[in-house]
Amino acid sequence: MIKLKPLIRWQLPGADGAEIDARLLPLLAAIEGGANLGAAVAQVGLSYRHGWGLLHAQAALLGVPLVDMQRGKGISLTEAGGQLLRLTAGAEQRLLRKAAAVEIATLPRATAKPLRLSMHASHDLALIELRERIAPAFGLELNLEFKGSLEALASFAAGHADLAGFHIPLGSHPGALAAYHRWLKPRQHRLIGFIEREQGLMLPPGNPARVRALHDLADKQLRVINRQRGSGTRLLFDQLLHESGVDGPALRGYSSEEFTHLAVAATIAAGKADAGFGVKAAAVQYGLEFKTLERERYLLVCRSESAEEPAIARLRQAIASAQMRQVLGSLPGYAGANAGGLLSFARAFSTSGGKTKTRN
Repeated sequence: MIKLKPLIRWQLPGADGAEIDARLLPLLAAIEGGANLGAAVAQVGLSYRHGWGLLHAQAALLGVPLVDMQRGKGISLTEAGGQLLRLTAGAEQRLLRKAAAVEIATLPRATAKPLRLSMHASHDLALIELRERIAPAFGLELNLEFKGSLEALASFAAGHADLAGFHIPLGSHPGALAAYHRWLKPRQHRLIGFIEREQGLMLPPGNPARVRALHDLADKQLRVINRQRGSGTRLLFDQLLHESGVDGPALRGYSSEEFTHLAVAATIAAGKADAGFGVKAAAVQYGLEFKTLERERYLLVCRSESAEEPAIARLRQAIASAQMRQVLGSLPGYAGANAGGLLSFARAFSTSGGKTKTRN
């Protein structure tokens, strides 16, 4: 028999209120325990960049800073961060006193160990669902680390991961595609179809600045929140700005960066930026206005010699599954396309059907 205990989850008010990321509280607890940020993120299984991005995104969501980081003094919790930890601990203790202990009989352990794959990939909401819910149901353990598209491909090329995930626009943008070819070798690599998704402008509810195209960001001197250099979304945003005749670095806030689509959306929702570029699903999750500018194809790359191995075959089955289709149906702006199929480079990099809105 095993005993189960209840845990507290926090959610913002309202029927569609966003939830606080479950990894935030363990990260704050590690920091309160005296760990530096590098040690704290390692304790909760995050990379330094992802952990720092998580703290920024959750602070933007709540509207208050949760940590204070000063040169020479390390990192510490703010009053709000400490209060959140204390309130959670108190609520859990009260819940434990009132809730009856729950015991369930354990099932015999399966003798077969799950297949394991490591993946470095550009941030994506469907990929998170694949790791958390779908891959385990297929007996697959997916060790996923988020990086920018180019960083993920470079890491894969250096042998640090079994697969890499990256995304390319469906519209014709040679300048946005050139950077990927450095890392991809048709004779050495195989491409796996994953999903297609919509990218565009995230704007405050109701679009108060009446943004219609990219040039409005400059003409109306709006504050933007950008993705990090080297991410596929940043590459596409820069390319679209160039094609629209907009000087990206001259935009207000252009140098302000976040590491995930959700962090960009949270920053706008908190009123700390007037616009950002990212996926529709993140904008909808935070109740933002969204203007589609491009459709893109998200691909996975593996080595040719491993394309038919059991772990890769299992991953492709998971991607093509009904469970994955259900996930995509719940994410606005997402669609399955060649899901789990092995694609030729010519087909994967074909450019058609991407443009959906006038950009300039």
